[in-house]
Amino acid sequence: MQKLTLRQLHIYQPSPTHDKDGTAIEQLQNDDFTIDNFLHFPILTEIDGSIWNHGSLYLLSKLKGYQKPSPKTLDSIAIDLKDFKEFCNREQIDYLSAPRKVLRPTYLYREYLQKLLNGGKVSANTVKRRISAVVGFYKYLIDIEGIEFKFPLWEAGVTSITYMDRHGFQQAKQVETKDIARVPSASNPDLFDDAIMDGGRLHPLSQEEQIAILKGLKAIGNTEMILGFLIALTTGARIQTVYTLRLKHFERVPTDRETEIRIKVGYGTSCDTKYSKQHTLIFPAWLYNKIRIYIKSERAQNRRLLAKHIFDTDQLQYVFLNNRGSPFYAAVDDPYRGQYRDAPNGTAIRQFIVSTLREQLQKSDHKIAFSFHDLRASFGMNLLNKGMALVKNKEVELTLLLISIKERMGHSSLTTTEKYLNFRDRHKLKELAQDDFESYMRGLLDE
Repeated sequence: MQKLTLRQLHIYQPSPTHDKDGTAIEQLQNDDFTIDNFLHFPILTEIDGSIWNHGSLYLLSKLKGYQKPSPKTLDSIAIDLKDFKEFCNREQIDYLSAPRKVLRPTYLYREYLQKLLNGGKVSANTVKRRISAVVGFYKYLIDIEGIEFKFPLWEAGVTSITYMDRHGFQQAKQVETKDIARVPSASNPDLFDDAIMDGGRLHPLSQEEQIAILKGLKAIGNTEMILGFLIALTTGARIQTVYTLRLKHFERVPTDRETEIRIKVGYGTSCDTKYSKQHTLIFPAWLYNKIRIYIKSERAQNRRLLAKHIFDTDQLQYVFLNNRGSPFYAAVDDPYRGQYRDAPNGTAIRQFIVSTLREQLQKSDHKIAFSFHDLRASFGMNLLNKGMALVKNKEVELTLLLISIKERMGHSSLTTTEKYLNFRDRHKLKELAQDDFESYMRGLLDE
């Protein structure tokens, strides 16, 4: 099996008509879809190069809903379906047949995944995700394609679960369960776990580690990386937000009395956020001004001159471009996304971390394994450490502190923010003032 990616999938249904000369003309109609194209659409093919119809049609059906999946989400589903189909091909299993209970393809695949889980080759979350993709695929085959199976492909039930809503209150709801989707996992958190679950496993860096990273960045001298990392550490922005900031976001000249500059990101701002959620980044004025200086620098101007993609206005150009004039991360609304074979998604930044930066850190006897996303967790912990000093002095209530951090980080639920407090309690991190640390970071640039 192979997974291929179409740069742009045109969605239409040919309807032959004829012009005055009798020449056939195709009118494009797509009554089943609300879009006429999709960028970077995955297609699954067999070893002989032929398209796996059922798998690819299922992926296409995901585009019919009002809320369209992102290319990244659709690609993830395609990868999981590819794994399932390869398993069926390898074991000579007809995925369209369930002649006996013991030969149901869903249970056979679930047993295979369980063996991988027991052997430590995959995680419980991976098993859940792959089973979810397979269940969605079979629902499509049954409900849309009308394919019938002699025996049920899973046993369904209903259970009640409790959860914390976005305001921190406990709620309950009934959900449908499937026996093949039940994966045992540890219900109690690991008291020695050094990760926070916030859109992935994040590992807050100690301020000593943050200082070492900033020193390493300055030694390397890559301005786009230095400023990008500083944005993440001082605003909590994710990689897709940092590197889709546009020139327009830094047009305003701040007054001398301003210490913070607010920049709105997310839907309608040309700057990406997770799920396109609107959010406000709060920049320290010193960093905002450093970026304004960078934008006017010869280095930045030369990179913009190399850019092949010209936007409607100059102010829509990305702040950070590589030495070939290309963005490090292509925004969702970038009109040129379809021209990339693989749209830039921060890969160059991740490679910079694991190669160039890691090598520089080792020169100074620092072995720090981290991802760009860990900078966001570090920002959250810096905020919490500063705020807890105020809580200790009874200058602010803990609840108000958590709500403030929630807004700064753009969390949808206070429960996510509380994970930072739980992490701090578990590890008893030292309380250091964010202002003092920011002063140090600013000093690095001014030396």
